[in-house]
Parts: sequence; C-alpha cells; structure tokens
Amino acid sequence: MKRLAVLVMVVAIALALAAPVLAQESVAATGTIERLGITTYQYGTHAATDEASGAFYVLSSNVVDLDVYTGQRVTVYGTLVPGYEYGQVEGGPPLVDVTWVEPAPL
Repeated sequence: MKRLAVLVMVVAIALALAAPVLAQESVAATGTIERLGITTYQYGTHAATDEASGAFYVLSSNVVDLDVYTGQRVTVYGTLVPGYEYGQVEGGPPLVDVTWVEPAPL
C-alpha cells in the first residue's frame, strides 16, 4: 500500500512538471524561410508564412540552423513559445520554437 502511494505521488509530480510542455501548441507550417531584419517586435531570427492558412510566423531555434534553409520552401515543425502565441509582445506575430525542418512536398 505504501508503494502504491509513492507511485501515485511520483506520477502526479511528473504530470505537474510536464503540464507546461504538454500545453504548448504544436505548429507545422509550409512556406519559404526568410531571414529577419530589424523589426518592431525584436524577437526571432527568421520568418515564414504558411501557404495553407496565410499565418505569418516568426521563427527561432536552438537545435536547427535556420540560415541553412533561408530562401527555401520547407515545412517547419515546432511549438508556439509561451507568451508569444498571439502577438501579445509589441503587437508582433506568433513565435515558433523550431525543432525540425524538412523540404516541402511538391
């Protein structure tokens, strides 16, 4: 019985710690990656407009070198960065933390 209580406690703590990560909204957008210049919102390094929805996203990544894909039509995958989901920072576009990039299908 004591082991069960400990197991339940461990699972509860793990879920509580994982909740913010699980709550992040996933993004998959297909378009041409462009390098950002000076912007009024001053975050992100690159941008892309999703061809299907017309949504404009600012991109950043600590795991993918986005410069490699500049000017290329690709699909980017990532999550919306908390606090930057709906342009609430200086009226800017949503910021996506890119975790994967692949060539866009023809």
